[in-house]
Amino acid sequence: MAETSEIERAVENARQLMARFGIECTTTVDELKLWFQADTLYPDASLDEILDTQLIVVHELVEINEVKNAGLKLTKDVILKNLDAVDTAHLVAATVELNLAYKLGDADHLKSRIRNIEQWCIDESVSEGNQKKYKELLAKTRDALARLEGKAR
Repeated sequence: MAETSEIERAVENARQLMARFGIECTTTVDELKLWFQADTLYPDASLDEILDTQLIVVHELVEINEVKNAGLKLTKDVILKNLDAVDTAHLVAATVELNLAYKLGDADHLKSRIRNIEQWCIDESVSEGNQKKYKELLAKTRDALARLEGKAR
């Protein structure tokens, strides 16, 4: 597992990025560690793996913040016992992450996330309402990417 100082640095950098764009987030380093100890349907990335990608750290911090704002406690089973609420938090976090990527002009990050969003659109554990919202996010992300790539030409 990453050193606490590495996690602290990644969290602070992500918080500073969010603050530049007026986004407040109260998620702590300890809460981020707890989040990555929770059971999940899709153990796709470890805490160590996400620390290198500032926008993914932002995503995780926002998601945790949204889960807390929904009144949920960060327990080992919080995700599995609250799939809909956590997915709604995930949708908010993905939206923040992708909006920041666009504002930063990070076309590579937008490209790298399109396949993930496509999967979220068809994931059977996602509510029909959120699948529709993910489809809207996918369209917005593709549009944002096209605008960024148009600027680069």
